[in-house]
Parts: sequence; C-alpha cells; structure tokens
Amino acid sequence: MPRKVILDVDTGTDDAVAIITALLAPELEVIGICSVNGNREVKLTTDNTLRVKALMGSDVPVYRGCEYPMVATLTPGRKPGIPHREGEMTGVRSLVHGDHLPLPETDLKEEPEPAVTWLIDTLLHAEEKITLIPVGPLTNIGMAIRADPRIVEHIEEIMIMGGGYLVNNTTPMAEYNVWVDPESLEVVLQSGCKVTLVPLDATHECYLTVEDAADLRALGNKAGDAVATLIEQRTKGYSMDADMKAYQGAPIHDALAVCALLDPTVLTDVRPVCCHVDISGGYADGQTCLDLRARVDKEEPNCFFAFHADRDKFAAMLKNILARG
Repeated sequence: MPRKVILDVDTGTDDAVAIITALLAPELEVIGICSVNGNREVKLTTDNTLRVKALMGSDVPVYRGCEYPMVATLTPGRKPGIPHREGEMTGVRSLVHGDHLPLPETDLKEEPEPAVTWLIDTLLHAEEKITLIPVGPLTNIGMAIRADPRIVEHIEEIMIMGGGYLVNNTTPMAEYNVWVDPESLEVVLQSGCKVTLVPLDATHECYLTVEDAADLRALGNKAGDAVATLIEQRTKGYSMDADMKAYQGAPIHDALAVCALLDPTVLTDVRPVCCHVDISGGYADGQTCLDLRARVDKEEPNCFFAFHADRDKFAAMLKNILARG
C-alpha cells in the first residue's frame, strides 16, 4: 500500500517540483498539503500551491498555515523582512522564486480549516501512522506539536528539507527554512519523532542542469514541461551566485526530501546525530548545531543527518517519476 504523507510547503519553485514529484509517485499517497510562510507570505505560498494542484488535476486538499514564525518575529530586528510580502523581494531570491509561479492562475481555493487544526485532527484520528514532509519553515508542525503533543505517536517520520553543516545560505551559519523559524525546528527535534534532515550539504550536490531540463521537456507531458521551466528559472537565478554559476544549473532542494522517502540511498553518509538549533537571536541564529564529538558522554542522537547525496540517482529518479505526468 502507498505510504500516507502530508506535505508542508512554502511553495516557490523547488517546492513545486517536490509537490509534483510526490503526487506522481505511486509509492506515496498525499492526503493533504499545508502551506506556510517562508519563501513568500502565506497568501502567496498558498496560491502557488493551488496553482500546482490545478496543473496536476489533483483533488488533494490544501490548508493555509501560519502567517508568522512561532516567536522569531516578536523581537524587533531579529527577522528583517519576514514575512516577504508581494513585490518586496529583490536580488537573487526574487529571480529564483518570484512572487508567483510561472503557472496559470486558478480559481481553486484552500480548505476553510487552518493547517494546524487540520494536522492535529488528522493525526489524532489516523488509523495508521503518517509521514510528514516539511520543505519550508517548521512553523505549522511545531505549533501542532506544542498544541497537542499526542500527535507525535501518530507520526511515522518527519523528512525535513532544512539546515546545514558546512553549507548555508541565508547567513554564514544558517539555512533559510531554519533561519525563518528556529524555535519550531527545535520543538520538532525535541519531540521524540523519527526525524531525518536533508540539509544544504546534500541538496547542493543534487543540482540539475539546463541539459536535465531539456530531458524533462522531451518527455512531452505537463509535469516534465513545468519542471523544466522551473529548473530554467532557478538556473537563471543561481547564475548570479558565484558558487553555482559554473554548474549551469541549480539545486532542487525540496524534491530531494521526497525522493529520499522513495529511495533512501539517494542520500549518502547519513548519520544519527544529536542536533539542536541556535535560537539566541545572535550571529548564529538558526544554525543547526551538530554534536559530532568523539566522546562517550555526548547527547543521544535525535535525528538522522544527510551529509551528502547522489546527484545522478536523484536526476534519474526525477526523470522516471515525471515521465508519469
């Protein structure tokens, strides 16, 4: 039987690829998609999620989630520009995502129930355990666990795209999803759930190129064409990044988390570690701090952390899955 999953997304370009991949994978049954503030304000991430749903002709319900991080924006100056309102983004991030996905507008609407409420109700009444795939800030899931910790018993695994060890992006020490809402990831890491982190160290190794985009467009279907366009858009944005320019491509971060559920061997050098998040508000705010000491008295592992990934396997998986669309 397919594995029941819930996607939690701040839909920009790579989230869209993750959603399309999950909807097409026969091994997964997507029972709901929750939006959250992240790449853009939740109004925009919800609209973008609905555009993907319309493209795929899916009947999976979409639930609007939290508009603000758990607590991080309460301190003046700590999270400048969060949420990113329509028309406010500039620079590389405006090119990589844009306010609206390059997909047709839709009159589809989100469900009336808030995402956090739906998560709690769905998990508490689930007949079998459900896997969560959050690929944006962890606000919805952290809030749900805080509101009703009983849901932890009904979660099979939480496969997270977020964090970084040697690779970060928003600050020298922090990856974007974690930086936006550090407290929510710390709640998840302390929950006792099985947690796997797919960080930038792994996702940056799984870049896709303009040649990969051409292969996807050659599939001749709506999924391949849409993902090819998204890869090309990301490549244009990343071409302004000195570290990525030489690749003529861009990492598709969030789709790697979905692929890791389908075939865990796409992640390599996955280690059980103890990870905590810096929530100090200082220079390291949002850092995923790993305890890699060779000591007998170090903290017990609370997650699995992927230090590397297999680009060729990832690209092949995406092409095989998208051929179904």
